[in-house]
Amino acid sequence: MNVLVAGATGAVGRPLISALVSARHTFLGMTSSKLGLQTLKEDGAEGLLASALDAQAVDGAIKRARPKVVIDELTSLPKHYTPDEMRAAAERDHKLRLEGGQNVLNAARAAGARIVF
Repeated sequence: MNVLVAGATGAVGRPLISALVSARHTFLGMTSSKLGLQTLKEDGAEGLLASALDAQAVDGAIKRARPKVVIDELTSLPKHYTPDEMRAAAERDHKLRLEGGQNVLNAARAAGARIVF
């Protein structure tokens, strides 16, 4: 099954990608950076580049990928979960999850994919 994981290199996406690679599933990981693409490649996965906050980029990426299922694992969490770093990341994480998640949902619906959040 063709699956797209949005947030493939984040705190939740990385372990999911590892499990999908181990199980030999066919999927794409969506990431917002070239470093993320490199990370996916090193982990044995294919990736595509699109910022979840850019609705047009997400729509184009999901249309090109034509996934049957889209899994939203968008996060913007800090590297260290200290109280100060978590507070500093909270607004950015909230925006990504809400706005980026809505962009992923809209694009997945438009592409006719089933959505798993």
